[in-house]
Amino acid sequence: MSWINSNEPERRLRNESRHHNRLASSRILWVVLAVVLAAGAVWMWRQAGRGPRVVHASTCDATALSGSYGYTITGFTIDNAGNLGFFSSAGSMVADGQGNLTGQETDVFDGQVTRGAAITGSYTVNPDCSGSFTTNSPTAGGPFLYDFAITDSGNGMQIVEADAGTNITGTARKL
Repeated sequence: MSWINSNEPERRLRNESRHHNRLASSRILWVVLAVVLAAGAVWMWRQAGRGPRVVHASTCDATALSGSYGYTITGFTIDNAGNLGFFSSAGSMVADGQGNLTGQETDVFDGQVTRGAAITGSYTVNPDCSGSFTTNSPTAGGPFLYDFAITDSGNGMQIVEADAGTNITGTARKL
């Protein structure tokens, strides 16, 4: 019977070694997980201040939107018959700080390009720095209604067209 037990220490040693390897692998996995989570937390902390900031102040009024802005808007329209049309536009506009807009843009509607389209319009700004503007264009027609939020201390806007049958969004940056 002693020959049966002669392998017992070797078997115990192998089992202990396997157990030790499992513990070491488990510890390594936990360390890797902790490092990944820490790196993610640092990345999120560094990104926190980089997004567009909405101006929060009761100081927002028409004067919060003043100066020249470059913008792009893009999306689609759906007419009464259910036909889908693709639209994009890029241009510049000047807000006078008193509720009036002027500008010029290039429009593309379903591949048809119109350059140098003049726009005029008016805007209002709410105390929470949201607002709306209406534009007219001799070439594109109108009026077109947009809602916006002023961002980055008045240096930018997030824009969405508020006309029925449209899904058009965009951004504007102060020039």
